[in-house]
Amino acid sequence: MRTSLSTRLFGPAGERTRIGSADIEWAVWSSGIDEIHEHDNEGRQLDLGAALELANSLNAISAELRLRNGADANSPVMHAVVLRWGYAWTAETEHSHGLDCGVPSCGPCSGPGRDMHRQPQS
Repeated sequence: MRTSLSTRLFGPAGERTRIGSADIEWAVWSSGIDEIHEHDNEGRQLDLGAALELANSLNAISAELRLRNGADANSPVMHAVVLRWGYAWTAETEHSHGLDCGVPSCGPCSGPGRDMHRQPQS
């Protein structure tokens, strides 16, 4: 997927850009290199915990490289963003769209009859 400075990751339904696959529940997108990670090092599909850990690691590596290389304001920046069903994810974003956030311990989302794996409408 090619993205640009105008790519909208968060916002109202219908206005945010789907970066990843609609068929993959959890993934991590690395901006800058425009790469999507759908599996861990063992080839297993990511879950929420693994996606958060991977995004954290990639963001830390990017920050370390920028510091080590004496990055200036014109140096490229990479951010790792957790994706759910291809959209940039935060629990607050999912709640604002009326979707289950995917966090098993979330009270509003984990109540009886709630489908934790419901995909957003395209």
